[in-house]
Amino acid sequence: MAVEALPKFTVIIPTRARADVLPAALRTVVAQDYENLEILVSDNFSEDGTADIVHALNDPRIRYINTGRRLSMSHNWEFALSHVDGGWVTFLGDDDGLMPGAIAKVVEMARDASVSAIRSATCKYRWPAADGKGGRLAIPTRRGTELRDSDEWLQRAMAGNASYMDLPMLYTGGFADIRVMHEIKAKMGMFFSSCNPDVYSGIAIASVTKNYLYSRYPMAIAGISRHSTGTSHFSRPENKLEMSPAQRFISENNIPFHPDIPVCRDGITPRSVQVTLLESYLQSLPLRSQVPKYLHAQQLIIVASDSSSRDEDLKTWMEDFSIKHGLPLKSTLRRGMVRRIFRRLIGAPGRISRRLKTTTLRSPKHDIPDVYLASIAAANHLNICGGDTWENKPS
Repeated sequence: MAVEALPKFTVIIPTRARADVLPAALRTVVAQDYENLEILVSDNFSEDGTADIVHALNDPRIRYINTGRRLSMSHNWEFALSHVDGGWVTFLGDDDGLMPGAIAKVVEMARDASVSAIRSATCKYRWPAADGKGGRLAIPTRRGTELRDSDEWLQRAMAGNASYMDLPMLYTGGFADIRVMHEIKAKMGMFFSSCNPDVYSGIAIASVTKNYLYSRYPMAIAGISRHSTGTSHFSRPENKLEMSPAQRFISENNIPFHPDIPVCRDGITPRSVQVTLLESYLQSLPLRSQVPKYLHAQQLIIVASDSSSRDEDLKTWMEDFSIKHGLPLKSTLRRGMVRRIFRRLIGAPGRISRRLKTTTLRSPKHDIPDVYLASIAAANHLNICGGDTWENKPS
């Protein structure tokens, strides 16, 4: 196929002071065998030599931009997206990576399925600790693709029966035609209208598309490092006097949380994925025609069913949320407990199946010091398991 016939593909890597992990993430993108490719590094005013690292690669496909001042995560992502002039787009975390050949495969799948958004499973890679020890890679081994109804899967996620990573999220394993983002921006004024840009993108894209393609073959690797905002958020420091990365993230002139949702007493959001989903869902309401009845009551039951009895911050948040919306907390907690027991029972076969269909490589048997080498190891393992496992074969 001639280069002119290939759609342009832009990989956006938003970054800020991640000079230790960024080179390996960039290496997974530079290695892509797709010719009409632009790699857009959006530097959020780093002061650690990030610019030198990017320029040292001396790759004409790389375009480096700098915000010029410190922005919130969502505003940096919006800034980066404004520099894309067409084609397909994906956002990649600066400690994450693309699988070898991922871009070419995504373009082929999009053409064959006639979709404007694709989401894939992801490998999970835990970066080594500061002492150099560690490095663990989890590889899903299922095959095939699935054409998903966007509204159905959005409702599944909001009902607590699917993960936000099942939605067409435009981050580390999510890909979409820029015209989808333009449609959302025309209705909302900006594309990223929540302080949780990754989760928000999945809900927003699902709200304006009829369907999207889901690939069980992983197209990307989600890295977990000391920089990960999500990891910080769900494991707050014992020293309450210190400002955690999550607290800094939420305080940086970010998009305010939706007014329907109180924050915790320490000023940041509760450790609940469902609350994050709800916030993005509420922020994106102008993209949908109807508001579900009893939305807040339903969401509080789900949060209660997923919560830990030891999480005092979340328990206090549920009290505040129930008061704000006039909901009976005691009966909600009882319904949440019943739901938790029921889901544990019926979910057991699925959990066992996922474990059986996931391979984990660990050091010291496997030396995987960074996400680039993790991508090579994952690709080699999947090829051994069954060749071109991304193709549309039965799962």
